[in-house]
Amino acid sequence: MNKRTIIFITILLNTYAVMAQSSRDTKMETLNVTFAQKDWKAFAETFPETFAELMDLYGFKTDSSSNLYHEGWDHVMFLFSDDRIREECYLQKILVLTEGFYWDADVTSYLGYEVEQMLEMYPDLISKFMEDKPDRLVKDFLKCAIATPHPEPENTLYYNHLLEIIGLYEERSSKIVRLIRQAHQELMYEWCE
Repeated sequence: MNKRTIIFITILLNTYAVMAQSSRDTKMETLNVTFAQKDWKAFAETFPETFAELMDLYGFKTDSSSNLYHEGWDHVMFLFSDDRIREECYLQKILVLTEGFYWDADVTSYLGYEVEQMLEMYPDLISKFMEDKPDRLVKDFLKCAIATPHPEPENTLYYNHLLEIIGLYEERSSKIVRLIRQAHQELMYEWCE
């Protein structure tokens, strides 16, 4: 490669990095503004699309002023505060958002709490919605709902609650029962690592 090509590639990569940071900053600003205005629809549409983006925008960083870490609880609660979250397009957004889920405290706990509430409050809706969805997506969604730093059966409070959730789905969806058991096994394995 000649010197001009190297300079061009360096400039191009720097430009992409600046554009990505600018897009991220714009998204964070939009989330804050739509939250402050209580514009649920605009907020929900702006909310992260992927688990990686969720962690980038809301996950813990040493310099937590560089993201929305401190707004995580309020933002997740707001996202789930509107009945429209049960509409198929938003259920799909939450399903995709949980793809690749791993427990990491804070924002993952907030998200998991709300997903768990959906599992408990709307078992018919969730069963029907998940019927034709790929197993790996459904399993990650369920992992999000049941994740805890101590998923072992000796944690009786957690384990009894897990059994209650399974009981809600035994008559509704053998797929969810099978996948929630698999999700629990994966969580136990990850916890033991």
